[in-house]
Amino acid sequence: MGERIMRLSTSAQRRVRLPNDICIGAASVSGLLGCVMTKHAVVYASQKSKTKHQTDVRSVHVQFYRPIFPVKDPAVVLHLEEVNIGKAWSTFRVELTYGRDAKLAVSADITLFNFQLPGETLPTNWSLTPPTPNVDLAFQSFNFPAYCPALLTATDPDWACYHPAFYPAGFARGMFYVRYFIPRRLPEEKAMWTNELIQFAIDLTLPVQENLRSAEAASAPIGSLAATLAFAAKQKQLYDDGHNDWRQLQNDGLLPHLDGDLWRTSMINATLGMSVEIKKKLPEAGVRWLYLRGEITKVESSRFDLEMLFLDKSRDLVAIGHQVAWIVADVQKQRRDSSL
Repeated sequence: MGERIMRLSTSAQRRVRLPNDICIGAASVSGLLGCVMTKHAVVYASQKSKTKHQTDVRSVHVQFYRPIFPVKDPAVVLHLEEVNIGKAWSTFRVELTYGRDAKLAVSADITLFNFQLPGETLPTNWSLTPPTPNVDLAFQSFNFPAYCPALLTATDPDWACYHPAFYPAGFARGMFYVRYFIPRRLPEEKAMWTNELIQFAIDLTLPVQENLRSAEAASAPIGSLAATLAFAAKQKQLYDDGHNDWRQLQNDGLLPHLDGDLWRTSMINATLGMSVEIKKKLPEAGVRWLYLRGEITKVESSRFDLEMLFLDKSRDLVAIGHQVAWIVADVQKQRRDSSL
């Protein structure tokens, strides 16, 4: 979390100014809010004698009560409470208030521990089914772009690349920070089971629910796997043709002035609650690649739950995320302005 958002402090309360370019519409991406609140707890714990060695995130549960509109007011206040301070792990509750009346907007229950804590490790023989497509992430040489893995040059035969363009006044500005790599070949089963880092990625995944539309639909919903494959193919064509603006498409719903019909058949999901369970500590410097799979078990009366599995490039399980969401169908309002 950059200096722009967070600075070291031992205080349990912190005032933060959120960027207005990591938003969907007028609202901050909920995954960003979860990351900011988690960072507040980690920084606080690192400055305390009893918890300075408990700075690894074990689990996070975030509950959202009202949206944050940075373009209207970017300032939020974080309040931290020590729920339990233990020798092995500690739990903190962080509440985020917003607006002149300081209404509670988000709460997070965060458990921190030390990944070096000894314990039992047992083989479970668990593996992802169906297995992920092969991918070559090796660097080839030191001359750009040849040194890049095939994924970055859109030459991998098994994966397509879709990189949303950034528009300062665009609707889905937060998606600019993610480059999507999706399998070129659809699975033989219906694509409702798969989709393409931790809290932030949960909220910026391609919407799994868009793949559950009936086969009789006149056209693929804008967020579906089929539509995204078409966007990826168009971007590759523009790139191969030498266009500098190859990321800018007319029909992917990201232009500042949207055609309402583009989103009319879409099912945007509003996040009501989010939790994440960390299974493996990533290197301090981070990793470049994570494999993500999303699965919905049931959609009924606009209510649905989403499970996310995060794996590293060796296909080792890194985290499990769960999202409780509500479908907003027939989206018509795309303006950035809104009100509390």
